[in-house]
Amino acid sequence: MLEKTARILEHMVNRIATVLFSVIFITMLLQIFFRYMLDSPLVWTEELCRYLFIWTCFLGWTIALRRKSHIRISYFIELLPYSLGKMVTFVFQLLIFVFLIQLLRYGIAMTARSFSVPTITLFFSWAYVYLAVPLSAAIMLLYSVVDVIDLFREGSWKSVKGEE
Repeated sequence: MLEKTARILEHMVNRIATVLFSVIFITMLLQIFFRYMLDSPLVWTEELCRYLFIWTCFLGWTIALRRKSHIRISYFIELLPYSLGKMVTFVFQLLIFVFLIQLLRYGIAMTARSFSVPTITLFFSWAYVYLAVPLSAAIMLLYSVVDVIDLFREGSWKSVKGEE
């Protein structure tokens, strides 16, 4: 059940990140066109791209966590006996889980405090920008739980080695 939810969520996050990145690209092309061809730069494009980039980075973080593609040194874990490697990986997953709980907690607080603060040129609340933090943390918490469950499935070594 959790694995299926994680797969569906992963698919949605991939699509959303792709759309956001495409909007950044199109917006930057618009800015270039208006600035250099029409000599009338758009004032809102840079700010929009910055906010979309924040969202894209946080969603990219969730994608990297799901695919286990973050930079890490697994050489020493792979040298360990099977059960000890699982134990060390579990401890790392536990540390990730604790960090994500804190990120979720402070992200919610930061988002709640910023609802009344408007952005400079786009005139929507900063809360929509900050919402990337708790939303990404919640998604990564789900992925982390799925990874721990997968880690303790019989014969599963992919969570330790980061292979699919």
